[in-house]
Amino acid sequence: MKVLKFGGTSIGSVSAIRKVIQIIQKSRQEKIVLVFSAFGKTTDRLIEMAESAVSGQAEESYAILRKTQEYHLDLMQAFLPPGEDRNKLAAQVSGYFANLKQMLTGLAALRDFSPPVRDEFLAHGELLSTTILSTVFRWISLPAVWLDARKIVATDSRFNAAEPKIDRIGQQVEQLLLPELNREAIPVLAGFIGSNRKGRTTTLGRGGSDYTAALLGAILQAQEVQIWTDVDGIMTADPSLVADARSIPVLSFREAAELAYFGARVLHPKTLIPAMEQQIPVRVLNTHRPDGKGTLILPELPPNGQPVRSIAYKEGMTLITIVSSKMFKSYGFLKKITEVFERYQIAIDLIASSIVSVAIALHENVHIKQVIRELQSFGSVGVVEKQAVVCVVGEQIRQKSGIAEQIFAAVHDVPVSMISQGGSEISISFICDEKHLPRVVPELHRTFFSASKSDRMQSHLTYPESVIAGMQP
Repeated sequence: MKVLKFGGTSIGSVSAIRKVIQIIQKSRQEKIVLVFSAFGKTTDRLIEMAESAVSGQAEESYAILRKTQEYHLDLMQAFLPPGEDRNKLAAQVSGYFANLKQMLTGLAALRDFSPPVRDEFLAHGELLSTTILSTVFRWISLPAVWLDARKIVATDSRFNAAEPKIDRIGQQVEQLLLPELNREAIPVLAGFIGSNRKGRTTTLGRGGSDYTAALLGAILQAQEVQIWTDVDGIMTADPSLVADARSIPVLSFREAAELAYFGARVLHPKTLIPAMEQQIPVRVLNTHRPDGKGTLILPELPPNGQPVRSIAYKEGMTLITIVSSKMFKSYGFLKKITEVFERYQIAIDLIASSIVSVAIALHENVHIKQVIRELQSFGSVGVVEKQAVVCVVGEQIRQKSGIAEQIFAAVHDVPVSMISQGGSEISISFICDEKHLPRVVPELHRTFFSASKSDRMQSHLTYPESVIAGMQP
């Protein structure tokens, strides 16, 4: 049994959906569960219309809503001929949009897009895509059955970034999903969304459809979780910055998780955790090139002589420095500083300290003003925005001498604010200004993947098929 997740770009057009149908038809020789994101850029459009309503631009928000509804109806009509099935589905789609319009009217009146309302509003994207697709699949004789993910993916009440309740999800999977698999149906579920104990809609955070797929794969003890997207797996670098970046055939869980956390855009950072715990392989594939091998992520890999696997980066970072003489030989000082971030539920990406200073890099800055006010009680506080963290990742970084020297030789003319060698022993990170990324990332890629003929030979990162097969659970 496999879990197949398709992202928005994989189902953003009629031609893309046709490719997805072909992939599903080829996968039918075994049991499958399908997880979908919203169509194309629908989530972005929903955010755009909601923000327009809250800012008092009601007519603009309704205009975006109308265009979004037309887009969904066009996709539906491309697959369903006139008749009862199309009319029934059109009524369902119109019902979703009527609800959205009612919510927009409320947003325009109250000028408040609170986290619970936001989750309820954004969930419509995935509800629409799965409702339409499950009907289309049945029309072409695929035995698809739509299941309400909100009744299966149980979460806590942290709206916008809810945490799943594994035990409750397991119970719901047994009651609602397994019976459909046992009768040879193909369950179709929305990614990204769930509900709390009171039945209120929650979301797992942006990109959380990957997380949904991994959760279901872990609970079902799937043979494999497949993440279908618009790139050929995980790359040696961002191809928008590095023209000769290439797909990595196989990665360890640790490497992939590190890359996901530090900005690799293919995977949601939380995606790998459920699969990792259950030793389930995750395969990242390209919907537009379904015959490609993509990237296979396995629990462990033997050494293959290539210390660096990929270079990731994350923009929008804020660097905060606290300088205080009170730190000198002071017990518990660092703990007090980190407790400030904990109170505001802000995750710290990187941290480094000296005798009298602490440097902290973070991506979230919603409560940054309140945090800075509290930190000023400890000493002098400096804040630098529009920073980026660049992360060089590979299982053998610490076993290979001279890697750090190569990294900083490659970026010797770029001011670096902070350096961190990860506690996971598989990465070296540093902070620089965002504007340097178009120069820094390609230069690092040349250093580790294109410096010489021998390096190019090593950088293929390949393993014999027999070795890969033997490493799978």
